[in-house]
Amino acid sequence: MASRKLQLTNDEISRAFQGASSERCPEILSPDQLANLLGLSVKTIYEWLSKGRLDGAYRKRGKHCLIWRNRAFDILMNGKEWT
Repeated sequence: MASRKLQLTNDEISRAFQGASSERCPEILSPDQLANLLGLSVKTIYEWLSKGRLDGAYRKRGKHCLIWRNRAFDILMNGKEWT
């Protein structure tokens, strides 16, 4: 019998950031801020963006990439598995 993966709700994701300062964890992140938050390299974040893994969680404005924190975490935690 296959076990079912539990999904994080938007409320649970928001609560994870409730006590964090807005300077450390703003709702709109740069790729560098997201990389620091996840403990990954900025190169990894840009690779994910180029592969479409964070589609729906970011917008490009000129040369700037703006990432919606809660949507990115929803995709990372609840999205399909990557191969």
